[in-house]
Amino acid sequence: MKRSQSTTVKTVLEYMVMLNEQSYSGIGRQLNITPQQFSDWIKKRRPIPQERLQALAAYFGVGEEVLVDTGHFASPLTPLAKVQLHMLLLDQKIAQLEGEGAEEEEDIAPYRDKKLQLEREREHEIRLGRVAEALQRDHDGRLALLLDQVLDEAAAKKTEGVES
Repeated sequence: MKRSQSTTVKTVLEYMVMLNEQSYSGIGRQLNITPQQFSDWIKKRRPIPQERLQALAAYFGVGEEVLVDTGHFASPLTPLAKVQLHMLLLDQKIAQLEGEGAEEEEDIAPYRDKKLQLEREREHEIRLGRVAEALQRDHDGRLALLLDQVLDEAAAKKTEGVES
């Protein structure tokens, strides 16, 4: 996949291809899938059949639920899905290193540190989603006003901290 394409990734499946530095045709050859089929799945033109989903999940080393939504279409790559996917891949890497008897402090600790950072990002994304959902239900505008007050106060405190 070309570097310029990485910014237009829209599904978890497409992102997994990019992370693994593979091509659609390369994966297709390995899994006996035509490039057109693979493209149709990535672009959400067709659902992924169960037997193909099992092969893709095994190929990428993730659960089927990571790759598809409830209709068996490729899952959208939301910021939250991206963070959760990275956490899953880190867990796999940590387990691999532990299985190989790697040194905790030198080899594994950086991965654990990255996972802690991703856990904070996940909490942040969940919070953003909750706020967005609440704002969509805020028909009278009261929540928006309250949120604006909180944000204004936080910005004022930040400015005070910079000036001191």
